[in-house]
Amino acid sequence: MKFLPLLPGLLLVSPAAAQGTDPHTVHTLRGVCQALAAGSESLTDICADEIMQVIYTDRRMELAIWTDSPSGRFLVFSGPATENVEGLVQQVDLIIDGKDGSGNNNVDHAATGQCTLSGNSSEGPVQFTCEATDEAGTAYSFAFLTDGGEPENMLD
Repeated sequence: MKFLPLLPGLLLVSPAAAQGTDPHTVHTLRGVCQALAAGSESLTDICADEIMQVIYTDRRMELAIWTDSPSGRFLVFSGPATENVEGLVQQVDLIIDGKDGSGNNNVDHAATGQCTLSGNSSEGPVQFTCEATDEAGTAYSFAFLTDGGEPENMLD
């Protein structure tokens, strides 16, 4: 996985990790980034073909979207997740805008919105869709379709 070096930094900046909550699952999924935007800034052209889904023991989920930007920029949609018949629903309460891959230049935005995961990754492709707005009124959106391959477990 090309983003493995970023994993420790992401887990250190996580709200759940800051509260002492351990990751329950950490998966990398590959596929096609269909859309990624932060306000008027379209990031779809630099959106990478991998995402990371972290679910903590307190059911908080973080969906990390990597880019192919030379700076290492990434976005994280964070909030509590619940299961439903279609997959997972995440209530977004925080967006982390990582300006570079170091984890030292992140901007946290309180937000409201939702991410949905439709499908089961062990049975084929899964669709991720996120829509959220931060406290300043900036809209964020993301859509990603996995390739149907098995997620890579980063905790093994």
